[in-house]
Amino acid sequence: MDILNEQMWSEESINYCINPKCQQRQNSDGLDICETCNTPLLINNRYRAVRRLHQSDRTEIFELQDWGYGESGCDTPKILKVLTDDNDPNLIRLFQQEELILRQLQHPGIPKVFPGGYFTFETIDGNRLHCLVMEQIEGKNLEQWLQKYGRISQEQAIDWLKQLTNILKYAHSQGFFHRDIKPSNIMCCPDGTLVLIDFGAARGIKSDTYIDKYQISDTTLILSSGYTPPEQLNRAAIPKSDLFALGRTFVHLLTGGHPNCLVEDVTGELIWRGLATQISVELADLIDDMIAVNSQLRVQNPSTVLQRLAEIECGNPISNWMRKAARKINLINNYWGLNQRNSSRVQLGIGVSLFVGVTAFKLFAPNWAISFNNCATNSFIADKLNRAQLCVNLSLMMAPDLGESHYIQGLIFDANGDYQAARNSYEKAIRSVTDKSLNNLARLDIMEKRYAAAIPRLEKGLMLVKEVDLKSTLHKNMGWVKLEMGNYQEAETQLRSAIALNSTRAAAYCLLGRVQEAQKDSRGAFMAWQNCLKYAPNEKYQPELDRWVIQAKNRLEVQGNDAMISISTP
Repeated sequence: MDILNEQMWSEESINYCINPKCQQRQNSDGLDICETCNTPLLINNRYRAVRRLHQSDRTEIFELQDWGYGESGCDTPKILKVLTDDNDPNLIRLFQQEELILRQLQHPGIPKVFPGGYFTFETIDGNRLHCLVMEQIEGKNLEQWLQKYGRISQEQAIDWLKQLTNILKYAHSQGFFHRDIKPSNIMCCPDGTLVLIDFGAARGIKSDTYIDKYQISDTTLILSSGYTPPEQLNRAAIPKSDLFALGRTFVHLLTGGHPNCLVEDVTGELIWRGLATQISVELADLIDDMIAVNSQLRVQNPSTVLQRLAEIECGNPISNWMRKAARKINLINNYWGLNQRNSSRVQLGIGVSLFVGVTAFKLFAPNWAISFNNCATNSFIADKLNRAQLCVNLSLMMAPDLGESHYIQGLIFDANGDYQAARNSYEKAIRSVTDKSLNNLARLDIMEKRYAAAIPRLEKGLMLVKEVDLKSTLHKNMGWVKLEMGNYQEAETQLRSAIALNSTRAAAYCLLGRVQEAQKDSRGAFMAWQNCLKYAPNEKYQPELDRWVIQAKNRLEVQGNDAMISISTP
C-alpha cells in the first residue's frame, strides 16, 4: 500500500490542482480555479492543496491549508490522500474502509481523521477522485530514520517495541489489524513517540477464532517483500501477521539490513543475530518468536510481547545457564526438525544432566525449586510450553510437594488437551493455589457436564478470591454452568457480574449472547456476540471459547452481518 513519506517535492507552497490529468498543476496564490484545466482549487469548499508530498501510480498525498475557520480541528495540520484510480472497486473499498477504521480508532499512535474527512471530488472533465483528509504526522518514518542515524540500540528497541505493541494491542482489541507494518509505515515524531500510519490495508478481524485458527480468504493481496508473513502471501492474513511484520521491522532496525538481504536457514527462519550483537539474548529470543515462519509457533498476541519486554527490563529470576540451556532445546528442535518423540528424549537428557549437577547443592534445593517454578511460569505465559514443562519438572524434582509447580503443570496439561492429567495436577495444587485450582477444576467439571460438582467449587472460589480478574472468571464459569442447566436469569446475573469486573474478556460476552438468545432478546444477543468477537483476539486458546466464537460468527451471519467486526458508519 501507499505510504506517507516526507521526501518533499521541490514545488513551492502554492495552490495545487489535484486533477491528475492536469498538464500544469501549480497555480499562483489567490486563484479559485486552476488556470490550466478549470478545476476548482478550493477543495470541498474548505481545503487548499499547497504542496505535493508523495505520488504513486494510484494515489497522491498533499499538504493542506484548512480554510474552515471556526470548524472543529481547523488548526490541526492536515494532509489530503487522493485515490486517482476510479476504476478498481477493490481499491475504492480499501480507501473507504481506511476512513471508517480510522474513525473508530482513537489512539495517540494512530492518525486521526476528521468529520467529513472522506468525500469525492469531481474534476472539470468528469473524473471522480476519492479524497481522505487526515492528521499530518510530523517527523521521519523509520526507514528514513535508519538511513540517517543507523541501527538502533537495545534501549531504543525496547522503547519502540513497547510503543508499537501497545498500538497493535489497542487496534486488535478494537477488532482490526494492520496487515502492512514496515519501517516506512511508522513515523517517529520529534518528541520520540511513534505513530503507525497507512491503514489502507487494515481489515476487521473476521476469523472464526481469536487468533489464527480460522484463516480467511482475502481477494486483496497486500505484499511488502521481507515483512509480509507466509500466511498473508496465501491471502490468509491473521492478527499474528502484524507481529511477524513488526518483528521483521525490528530485525531491519537492529541489523541495518533489509530482511530480504539476510540469509535464511533450512527452515526459512532468518539468520540475523550475529548482525545485532548490541542486544541481549532475551530480546533476540523475543524477536525470533515474533518472526516464526509457522504462525502456530509465533508469539500469541501483543500482551505476550509486552509481558516478555517487562521481564527483559526487570531481569529474569532464573540463572543465565538455565536460560541458555532452555534456549538450546528450541534451537535443536528448530534446526534438526526433531519429531516429538526425539525432542522429548533430548529434553529429558538435558533435564537429567541439570538434575545431576544440582544434587551437589541439596542445601539450596528449595531456592532452586522456586527459581525453576518462576521459569515455568514465565515460559508458560510466553507460550513456550516445552520450556515450561522442562522447568516445572526440575522444580518438582527439587520440591515434589510445591503446589505452585503442580498448578503450572496443570496449566500445561490443560493447554495440551490432557484434561485428566490437568485435573490430577490441580487437585495436588489446591492447598497452595486454592482459588485458581478450584476455578480450573470447575471448568473441567462443566466441560464433562458434571454441573453438580462444579457449583460448590465455584462458590468456594468466590468466597476466597481476591484477584479481580480471577473473580471475573469465576463469575463467568458460574454463568456458564447456570446456562447449561437452563437457569437463564441466574446465568445472566453471573455473566454481567463477570463483565462488570473485566469488560475486555470475550468468554462472558459469548455466553451472554447465548443466554439472551434463549430469552428472545435478539438485540441484546447481537451486541453480546459482537463483543465476543471484538475481544476474542487477545485471549489464550481454549476449546470452549473456540466453539463459542464460531457460534457468534454464525449467529451474526444469520442476522445479516457477514463480518466478524462490523465496520459501519457511526
